[in-house]
Amino acid sequence: MTKKKGKRIFKLIVLSILLIIGINYILINCSSNTKVYNYDFKADTLLEQKYSEVLPNRDSLWKHLEELNNLGPRYTGNAAHAHFVEYIRTKFDQCNIEVFEDKINFTKWEAKKWQLQTIDSLNNKEIIPTSFYYPYSGSTEAKGITAPLEYVGNSKSKLKNAKGKIAIFEVSIPPVPRSMLFRKRSLYPTDTHLPTLIENTVIASVLNGPDLQEAHDNDVLGIICVWKNLSGENALNQYLPFTTPLFHCPTLWVNQEQGERLKELAKQNKSINLVLEADITPDSESSTLYGIIEGKNSQEAIIINTHTDGPNAIEENGAIALIELAKYYSALPKEKRNRTLIFVFATGHFQLPQFGINHRQATSKWLKDHPYLWDGVDSHKKAIAGLTIEHLGSSEWKDNNQHTAYSKTNPIDLELVYTSNKTMDAIYLKALEARNKVRTMTLRPHNTFYFGEGQPLYQVGIPTISLVPAPDYLCKEMPNGDIDKLDKELIYEQTMTFKKIIDILDKVNAKEISQNDSQSFGLW
Repeated sequence: MTKKKGKRIFKLIVLSILLIIGINYILINCSSNTKVYNYDFKADTLLEQKYSEVLPNRDSLWKHLEELNNLGPRYTGNAAHAHFVEYIRTKFDQCNIEVFEDKINFTKWEAKKWQLQTIDSLNNKEIIPTSFYYPYSGSTEAKGITAPLEYVGNSKSKLKNAKGKIAIFEVSIPPVPRSMLFRKRSLYPTDTHLPTLIENTVIASVLNGPDLQEAHDNDVLGIICVWKNLSGENALNQYLPFTTPLFHCPTLWVNQEQGERLKELAKQNKSINLVLEADITPDSESSTLYGIIEGKNSQEAIIINTHTDGPNAIEENGAIALIELAKYYSALPKEKRNRTLIFVFATGHFQLPQFGINHRQATSKWLKDHPYLWDGVDSHKKAIAGLTIEHLGSSEWKDNNQHTAYSKTNPIDLELVYTSNKTMDAIYLKALEARNKVRTMTLRPHNTFYFGEGQPLYQVGIPTISLVPAPDYLCKEMPNGDIDKLDKELIYEQTMTFKKIIDILDKVNAKEISQNDSQSFGLW
């Protein structure tokens, strides 16, 4: 995308939002057509006792998590990711669930070595610590690129000043008003809150990162991105952004301290050597798996989905819940299952430009390829609901106000949960009852934002409930996978919440669930 085209799109977005603000009051305050039912849900304790050996349990969930984490980072289509996909297949095979596979070809980029070092007039070299590499930014030969430094601040338009050089580009963490991103439905417990201003590295890397295509077009040899307003520990090993296509401008990240040092070197007209060796493999392959557990009503289905790629123990661990839930429901007699359950494990979340349809999340491709499993046309199955499970068990870790220290701030990271209408919201809140560990805010899709793999389900009209917490370490690639930041009991309770949701949805009349609410719009 060119710079001018990007500016035009940005202006159109801003103008659209401003126009929408004028009618915001009407949009937000108009009553939903959805009738809200009071669900008096009671678990079938006799059934659960009879099949207690296959119910999701803490130890099984944690064992799956350890297996996942021991593989290391599972970036889209890499060896670890492929092993995890096979692990899921094996678990479904053990439950006698037929597994279907969609093989998807794409161009894979894998970083192998990255480094920054200064070089003085006597050819003395000194390593500059990096925070991480910029995924899919490009690659260098083993010897790297040696060129003068050019400080361009945070100005994308000034990248052209770094022609034939290596640019230093600052990426600040913008405080984004929560009302721009989220529209609250419910709180559980009621004293739960979200900060007025949201500071998030994923958002920052997308909004404030450099234009790599613009840099390449202006013969910039490489870029060093500097995290601003972020502690060094928080900045370390952030795999960001994960939403860009393959570029040809090798880029690395450094923390704020190293960024200041590089700025001083740039003032002295110093050169630096940048190395980013990466394997680029066209026609690579990665697979989406899905399994179907037929119910008595073969025409109505509930989709339960997640994705399988990610850098650590939390991103993405939703599959461990799907494995355990599938094990339980597949063990029940068919007469105990009203609706068909479809479990979808999508690939490509960490390379959306190649896997998402029309800039949507990775599950959009599965929906496009298999309309007969959800759209209800003619003899096709009709998905009466979609449930998305992501980022289980996360505790909250934040920087202090000075961005000098990074520490645990709450045993539970805020459970952001999209509920696509008031009835789905009521069902989710009912399923939360009796939870010991809970800190939930339910959300209405807002200002075109619907984070996570529930987005494509909502966009095709399927009523949704989507768990998508967003801890600061969501995209960090740490040696231990940050598994120490996850809570075993919380993972279990979140999984059992979705079991209750499935049980409720399996019994209600589809007309009770009704249609999705439209998105809300506005800046307050």
